[in-house]
Amino acid sequence: MIQNWETLYEVKGPKSIMEMTAPELKEAMKETDIVILSFSAIENHAAHLPIGSDYFQALMLIRSVYEGLLELGIKSVPGFAIPLGVDTNHFERDDLFGNVPLHQSTFIAVVKDLVLGLKKNGFNKFVLCMNHCENNAALHVAAKDLAEDHGIESVVADWVPPMNDFWPTVCVNAEHQGHGGEDETACVLAATPKLVKAENTPPYYYDEPTMEVKMSGLHYYGGAVGVYCPVRKDVTPGYIGNPSDATAETGIKCYEAYGAWIAKVVQKYLVNRMK
Repeated sequence: MIQNWETLYEVKGPKSIMEMTAPELKEAMKETDIVILSFSAIENHAAHLPIGSDYFQALMLIRSVYEGLLELGIKSVPGFAIPLGVDTNHFERDDLFGNVPLHQSTFIAVVKDLVLGLKKNGFNKFVLCMNHCENNAALHVAAKDLAEDHGIESVVADWVPPMNDFWPTVCVNAEHQGHGGEDETACVLAATPKLVKAENTPPYYYDEPTMEVKMSGLHYYGGAVGVYCPVRKDVTPGYIGNPSDATAETGIKCYEAYGAWIAKVVQKYLVNRMK
């Protein structure tokens, strides 16, 4: 019976477009034309995290960016999180059960349709965030096409690279925590604690290759090098790092840092760029 269903998770924080009524949205847009979106994925996150982990984190991120902008005196609207994204990099984790990806071209088309739909409703500035690193390249293509074809103003914000120096200051483990590691597990704990089963999950790290190439670290960070070929045989348990050390308190600190950084990007490029 529906009335006996268990509460799996709750949504807290300032309302996003999805929780607003149409009159509430119209009222909010009297003070701003900035909207925040985040793009995630349906992706295997090992045995300790739900398949929708990226989506649950995206729901938190759009609200954290909203609050980060408020701290700077900038009004915005938390838009919505998109649960669909492109596939996991096959050179990193191959053939994972539970992944349900979009093709790159489909993802690009979805981004364009969503942004243009929001534009018709009166939004003019778009904050396009990532909660799934593999969306990076396709999201940039969509944003560039929207700018060139429709004059859409946006920033694409990948908070992962600038947080590499931050994570060791709040995590128990100084070593790099990859997919499903301490920092990501902490963020999911802060979002949907009942869906996390990280107790007694053993740490897992792999040896980095000895050959050094100057680039930004993990291959999907983009920038100097894009790698679209097999790199190593996947022997991971579906995560990198030590998930069992994660706490919701650490997750909250992470969201606050991500939101503050993205807010500064928005302030510089969408708000103050002509000043």
